[in-house]
Amino acid sequence: MPPDIADKLLRDLSLGTAWLVVLAAIARAATPIHGYEIARQLADEAPEGLSFKQGTLYPMLRSMEADGLVKSTLIASHEGPARKCFTLTAEGRRVLNAWCETWRSTNKWVNRVLGGIDGTR
Repeated sequence: MPPDIADKLLRDLSLGTAWLVVLAAIARAATPIHGYEIARQLADEAPEGLSFKQGTLYPMLRSMEADGLVKSTLIASHEGPARKCFTLTAEGRRVLNAWCETWRSTNKWVNRVLGGIDGTR
């Protein structure tokens, strides 16, 4: 497979996965969470060799808000200007739950198909 095809496939997979993990990070936060904290948590938890680019986060959060998946509020900060913090909406929680179920079943299927393939062939 030419490198440009492999790069495209990786980008496509990464984009969908990024939406899932951002929704999950917001869902597991005990209080509304700001973008920098989402990016920090995801970067800290990323497997070696993968990164979460902060430059893609803020457009993603705007899209999620426009789609009704998250709600933002401005929260005062002791360290500077107010921060835009995010929580899941009821629709966001519904979408996340459905997506998690799809992820789990897809993951099982892909792992079954990939079993025994070492990627060097």
